[in-house]
This record gives sequence, C-alpha cells and structure tokens, in this order.
Amino acid sequence: MKRLWKLLACLFAAALCIYLLVELVSRKSVTELAGYVAGSPMVFLLNVLLTLTPFLSVFFVRRKVFLAAVIAMAELAMGVVNGVLLMFRTTPFTAEDFHLLKYGAALLTTYLSWPQILLLAAALVLAVCAAVVLWRKAPADSCPVNKTESACVAAVALAVIWGSLNLAVLGGVVALQFGNIGQAFQDYGFAYCFANSAFNTGISKPDAYDDQVMEELRKKDMVPENTYSVEEYKTPNIIMVQLESFFDPMLWENNPAEKDPIPYFRFLARNFPSGYLSVPSVGAGTANTEFECITGMNLDFFGPGEYPYKTVLQKKTCESIAFDLKELGYKTHAIHNNEATFYDRHKVFPRLGFDTFTPIEYMYNVQRNPTGWCRDKILTEEIGKAMDSTVGQDFIYTISVQGHGKYPSFAYYCEQIGEMDDFISELVAMLNSRNEPSVLVLYGDHLPGFEWTQEEMKNRSLFQTEYVIWNNLNLPKTTRDLEAYQLTSHVLDLLDIHEGTMIRFHQRHLERGDTKTQAYLDAAKILEYDMLYGDQEVYGGSSPYKAVSMEYGVNPIIQKTTVRNGDTIEVTGEGFNTWSRICVNGKPAETKFISRQKLTAENTAPEPDEEITVQQIGRDKVGLGTARKSPGA
Repeated sequence: MKRLWKLLACLFAAALCIYLLVELVSRKSVTELAGYVAGSPMVFLLNVLLTLTPFLSVFFVRRKVFLAAVIAMAELAMGVVNGVLLMFRTTPFTAEDFHLLKYGAALLTTYLSWPQILLLAAALVLAVCAAVVLWRKAPADSCPVNKTESACVAAVALAVIWGSLNLAVLGGVVALQFGNIGQAFQDYGFAYCFANSAFNTGISKPDAYDDQVMEELRKKDMVPENTYSVEEYKTPNIIMVQLESFFDPMLWENNPAEKDPIPYFRFLARNFPSGYLSVPSVGAGTANTEFECITGMNLDFFGPGEYPYKTVLQKKTCESIAFDLKELGYKTHAIHNNEATFYDRHKVFPRLGFDTFTPIEYMYNVQRNPTGWCRDKILTEEIGKAMDSTVGQDFIYTISVQGHGKYPSFAYYCEQIGEMDDFISELVAMLNSRNEPSVLVLYGDHLPGFEWTQEEMKNRSLFQTEYVIWNNLNLPKTTRDLEAYQLTSHVLDLLDIHEGTMIRFHQRHLERGDTKTQAYLDAAKILEYDMLYGDQEVYGGSSPYKAVSMEYGVNPIIQKTTVRNGDTIEVTGEGFNTWSRICVNGKPAETKFISRQKLTAENTAPEPDEEITVQQIGRDKVGLGTARKSPGA
C-alpha cells in the first residue's frame, strides 16, 4: 500500500508539471502564468487535481510507465491544440470541438502553411513511435496488480477530487455556466473548463420550472396580439444577411487602415434603424450567432462552448422565425455560399422550418478570394432567385462566408470587408429595383480572429458587432443595442408582427425595458428549457412544429436524356454545375462537367439493371439532392 501512495505522489507531481505547461502554452507568458497561480491558488489546485484524474487508471495496469506516458502526451497535446486555436480565434478548445473535427480537417490548409502541416504530421508520427517504443521498452511492474489496494487509493484520490470540485462550485470559486467562455478559461483554467464543456451540455432544469410557472408565463408573455395573415404586396419580404466576421475597423483604436473600407454600411447605419449587436463568440462560432438569431434563444443557458446544431438540433425540431413566419404565409429560404454540411446545416435547417436551402453546391459562376472562400457578391443573384421562385412574400436567411479567416494581414481583412460592403450596395440596389416592400437586416456574426483586447475597442467590447435594418417602408430611424437572440423580435416589432413564442416574449420585455433584469433571464431560461428539453407546456404539451421536407435550391436540376456508350455515360439536362455527379446505382462516377446542360463520365463499366442518376455531392462526399428526371431520362 505504501508503494501505491508513493506512486500517487509521483502522478500528482506529473499532473502539476503538465498543467503548468498547458497553461503556459495557453497564456503564452510566464508572467501571466505566475499571476494566475498566485492570484487563484485554489483554482490552480483544482485544475491540477482534474489533470491528475485520468492518471488514476495507472493503478490498475502493470504497464504503469507506458500508460502514464500516453496520458501525459494526450494532455499535453490538448494543451497545444488549445494554444494553437487561440492564435486563430478567441474561443478556447472545448469538448464540442471534437464534433467539428471534420470541418477543422477541411480547413487545415486555410489556417496552416504546408510546413506547419508537415510539422504537425511529423509530431503525430513521433508521438506514435514514442508510444510504440515505450510499449516495448518501458518496464512493466514486477508485482501483480492488487486490485483491492489500488481501488482504495484511487477511491480516496477520487473522493478528494470530487469533494474539491463540489466545494469550489458551491463556494463560488468556479462557475458552472460561462457568459464569456474565453474569459472563463482565463479565470478558471483549462482543465476545469474543458471538463465542464464535456459534461455540462444542454439546458439544466430550472429550479422554478413547474406547471404553475409555465401557466403564468403563458398568461403574461405569450398572449397573441395583432397576428394576421400575409397580404401580397402589403407585407414585406424579410431578408436577413449574417455577414461573416464583419466588423467596423474604426472601432479599433489601433486601426492601421488608411481609408474606411465599409462606407456604404456606415451610410446605412446613419439613415436606418441600427445599433450594436451582442453576439455569443469572438473569432469563430458562426453557427451559434445564427442559432440565437433564428430561434431567439440565449446560448448562455447551454453548456460551455456548446453548438446546439451539433447536439439538441440533431434530433429535435425547434420553433424559429422561419416556422413563425410560415404561419403567416411566408415561404422560407436559407442561403449559404459554403458547403451545405458545414455545421450540419443540411440536417438542421429542416428542423428550423426552411422550405429551401441553397448552399454553394447549388450555385453557379462561383468566384473565390485569395484564401479560397466564395465571394459574397454571388448572394445577390441567389437572393433574387429565391424571391422570384414564389408568388407571395419571402423570408430569406443568408449566411455569407467571404470574410472568413485566416487573414494574411489586417489590410487583407479590410479588402475583404470592402468587397462585402460593395455586395451590400449591390443587394440594396437589386431590392430597390423590384418595387416590392422589403426589409433587409444586415449584421456581423462575430469579430474576426485578431489578437486584441476589449480595452482597445472604442465600445469596450469584443462581443459586439453592428446591425442595420434597411427598408423601403419608411420605418422610423431608431438606435437600439440588442442581444443577438433579440434581433428578430425587434425587427418584427418594427413591422407590427407578433407571431411566435420567443418573439412575443422578447417583444414584451423589450417594450418594458427590463431585459437586463435577472427575472427576464430566468423566465427566458424556463421557456427555452420547456421548448427543447421539458414538457413543452407552452404548446399545451406537444410541439406543433415538425421538420419540413426541405428542397435544395429554388430552381430544380433536371436530368433529361441518358446515353451509355460502352464505358462512357452522357447525360443532358438543365442546371448542372461543377458539383453535379453522375451516379450508377447511387455510386458517384468520375464526372466531367461540360456545361450546365451536359455531363459525361468515363470508365464506368455497365452494371445489371443499373440506374443512372445525377446528384449534387459536396467536397465531403455527402449527397445532397438528386436531379429530377424528365420522361425518357
């Protein structure tokens, strides 16, 4: 037993050293690390204990050196990943990032140079080789594992760790919920915050959640008023454009730009309803700002670093502005000039009520910027197509991508948002030319991923972008700062539309001016919990919202004729693009794009009873939709 206690002391020392290295990589300063250790000794000790936790498995194997080394390498690797991510975004490494691995792999060449990628690959190979050598060379314990003694020592250690964790939470030394996850990692340490993000997901059941509270909320905040049906040409089209990393450089006190890159957006802000928009992330997290705007739900109530697109919305349908406007007769469209599968939008958008989704796989004449992102000017045409595809009013939610990092320099970033500003000007001109009542909501999803502090900002915030509401309805010029989850409620209130659970809730409280109160936040959490995780009492016990049968694109792709000549297939039709693939019995063939009317595939041997189709298939090989066949195809 004494030998095991000595081993525990050695493991604690190893955990201490590893955690110091992890925090040094994160904070990138010995001085900051020393300040953190000296200023928060209890938090530091808790993180060391959490770092120690995986090492307790060493007691139950004979190859103790090997297992301890593997655990150490894994924890150091996580620290390095966190440090690297903080170079490109303000959001630290969380357990949710494992859900985004396939997207990160696709973006490696965007954020890292080839020498850096090769160095990373070499490090991984070296780690695997080291593990193999350790397995072969590291001595195994000469004594057999005494499971009883090992369990006793491990149990005592776990009891100390668990007790320390609960005391820290109950004593307010660390928090369970983080409003600002970047600041939380600085205050509470990497080990605690990462563990929290792994186990604390979804919305916890509020203490006050019961039938009586829900009934009071329904009577006080959910009473419908002034709801109506859409009348053609009397109710406006509503277009929202979420602008990737769009930010006013003039708000940065150290701004090196020689000229204003966004003069047209600034003109709109001076002449139309506008204000600051508080968003849930910095440098990344597009889908979370998107989630707040579409659903009206506050992301702070979810787990730290959580992406609802990757968790609850993988299975649940959620009321949204799209569903709410569908109740009034609107047709609902989503547009994104990037891959459909990014953040699983192809799975999530049907659960948010969108009738159609036009991703880049359904676009034509795509132009890319120097870092490979699609230029936003293409969105003007796509928005016009969506409006042309219906007779009545449209709700169009558009996500841009041109402003996405990595940025070679701040000057390059300014060039990109300058082109985005030109796109905004072209979009407004197009909407003006249609002579239809329209409202265009423009806003940035988050600040770009540069190294700056809130003290360097004129508005003293890294979590505020700006929004503007262009319209041809002569809406009054108002200036109001909002949370992202309040934006759609504010827009619809200006239009005298009060349809939707979260819409009415926020509108009532915005009118009262009590959105900074704890009572407002508590009520919002209860509503969100009830709608997504609870008994759905706000709907009378069952949600009326069901996932829609979403179509890709607003103009169908048509497969007209199919001719096989030996190993060669030729397909003619309408609407083909570079993402169109000829498929034989569902399997994609090597396809050559000839024109929007013709595709060919060679070296495809005939199969018995084969069916030849055309599918739109993105870079990650996921089939999105199949072309419609005309008679004789």
